[in-house]
Amino acid sequence: MTLAIIGAGISGCAAAWALRTNDLDVDLFEKSRGVSGRAATRRRNGTCFDHGANYIKPTTERVHAIITEQLPTEDLVDIDRAVWTFDGSGTIAPGEDREGPMWTYRRGINTLGKLLLAGTTADLHRQTRVQRLVRRNGTWHIDDTEGATYGPYDAVLLTPPAPQAVDLIEASTFDPAVQQTVAEGLRAATYRSQFTIVLATDAPVPRPDGVYGLVNTDGAHPIAWLSFEEDKPGHVDEGSLLIAQMSPAWTETHYEAPHETLVQHAAEHVSRLLDHDVRNPAWSDHQRWRYALPNTPADATRVAVGQEVGLFVAGDALAGKGRVGLALESGLDAAASIREYLTEAAA
Repeated sequence: MTLAIIGAGISGCAAAWALRTNDLDVDLFEKSRGVSGRAATRRRNGTCFDHGANYIKPTTERVHAIITEQLPTEDLVDIDRAVWTFDGSGTIAPGEDREGPMWTYRRGINTLGKLLLAGTTADLHRQTRVQRLVRRNGTWHIDDTEGATYGPYDAVLLTPPAPQAVDLIEASTFDPAVQQTVAEGLRAATYRSQFTIVLATDAPVPRPDGVYGLVNTDGAHPIAWLSFEEDKPGHVDEGSLLIAQMSPAWTETHYEAPHETLVQHAAEHVSRLLDHDVRNPAWSDHQRWRYALPNTPADATRVAVGQEVGLFVAGDALAGKGRVGLALESGLDAAASIREYLTEAAA
């Protein structure tokens, strides 16, 4: 049996990992060079930094067991520090005692996707953008934007953000009623955009003792999240590396601004929040996340209609929240449904 997975984010990698023991040939298509999606890591000037999801919290015992028992743990680290809060006026206050670990890896949070795929025989097609799906004679075929065709496949798993999945479905050819129902179900999922601004300083930036991150609680500040990457073992050797995730409102206002403008304005807000001048960083970086975080989930009942023809969906579109643990769970759940579908098809 054969399976195509569109998207090598955590959901896609988790599904491939969960199906590793099945007699199944898996092709995994990823439009970018790397894996793990928004659980993303960059390396620059001798540093390693997580510029999407900042850490992994185990959402269930199943996720906890996979990360601590079933996957290698040599590089797994817990950010053993506090997260405090701040409001729209920039007033910082102690947060509640955290529950459970906050994990990343010495080589970055994208290590999770790499570890999941390392345990599989999936064939990863990097920098391959899928243009459409075609179902004929009971199987699926995939066309990419370069004119290549792949298949046949007995089932397909879609894991991109819902708006991108809708675009792909509408460009595809299969049962019109199923096509329309699945697209309508995915349209129920809405997202907010969020920019990540990275500021590196040669000297450590002061902050409250024992604090790793600051989170805005009322949605009224230009910064939604601010953290110190040097608190993650193996990431930063000297100075500070600040990860500022800007609010959706600020992001929309500045979406087309050039890098220099983004850094200038974000650094001013960070400086005021920390009462420390970081307006002239040693270097800076940014990431424009168009579909950063879901506001509302997809209509799971409508989306599930696709399973009648071997079309499955996983990811934060179904979870309704942007959490690494939930993305992993969604991939595992999709894998279980795919296994059941293929078993029945083979009977």
